[in-house]
Amino acid sequence: MRPVSPAPLSRAVLAALALAVLLPGCVGTVPTAPTAPRKVARPVLNDVPAAPANPWGNLQTQVGNYPVGGSDFLRAGPLAERLSGLLGLANYNVLLDNLQVSGPLRQDGSMLYITGNRPDAGDTAAAAIVIHAATDTVRVWLLTGGEEWDVQDLGTPKTLPAHVATMMENARR
Repeated sequence: MRPVSPAPLSRAVLAALALAVLLPGCVGTVPTAPTAPRKVARPVLNDVPAAPANPWGNLQTQVGNYPVGGSDFLRAGPLAERLSGLLGLANYNVLLDNLQVSGPLRQDGSMLYITGNRPDAGDTAAAAIVIHAATDTVRVWLLTGGEEWDVQDLGTPKTLPAHVATMMENARR
């Protein structure tokens, strides 16, 4: 059996290959008009989107209440989630320890706040939480082992209620 050799290429085929190699990108040089952007029909919504809910609305109903019992706003709900996310689990637990002896949740304008300290360690273990409801910002001051932490989750540091500022200043003495 004899091997079959390929058919010789014609001169026209060889010329076309040479042009294709020499002039890449010139194949099909007929200009084309740019395609117009496609218009996609969008569904018409009859419902107007609702304004974002105030995450602190329920917490505002707790003003005057202590964080104990079934409505413990420090351990459940949006504030608890925000605090644990801001501080991390270990520091969140330190915060809760430092708020064992606390006042009630208070309000000063649009700010909600709570302060407290660890039993028998008020001068070395204390805490304050300030919620700026208008800007959806949470600021935490934590005194532990004589060291201060002052953290906020969003934006530039917000003002503090006078009661919290006084507490922080007294802790520094």
